[in-house]
Amino acid sequence: MSYHLMFIINAVVLAVFGGIFLVMPEFVLSQFKSEVYVATLYAARFMGGVLLMSGLLLWYMQDIPAKKQKVIAFILLAFSAGGFVMGLLGMTSVGVLRQNGWVLLVLFGVFVLIYGYMLFLQPKQTKQTEAKPRAPRKPKDTTFTNNSQVG
Repeated sequence: MSYHLMFIINAVVLAVFGGIFLVMPEFVLSQFKSEVYVATLYAARFMGGVLLMSGLLLWYMQDIPAKKQKVIAFILLAFSAGGFVMGLLGMTSVGVLRQNGWVLLVLFGVFVLIYGYMLFLQPKQTKQTEAKPRAPRKPKDTTFTNNSQVG
């Protein structure tokens, strides 16, 4: 699996969740059986804007050079691991996510596993596959100048 494909998938997931949180925060919070107050609606909208912006930013980062894609993959691995831990805390100790919190755990867990595999376990590509194709060589000048004949 390539970084390009994972960035597209991650960008779409972030943008969709961000758009839903931004437009319908009360609906999303009710799916998790969380309390709905004015402050939580504001925080959910703010988070939706951040997720939407992150998805769009990630969408435009899919075509950057491979070295920089690896750095972004590390950041996304940390983001996904943090989201998994926060989702787990929200379900168990804090009790904010009373229902359907497993959806967040599955999403974050899948991204943690995929980015972890890509960064640490995926076989390295050989230099031939990473090298840029060379431009064809120009043909040599075949005209012959004979300087040995003196006229």
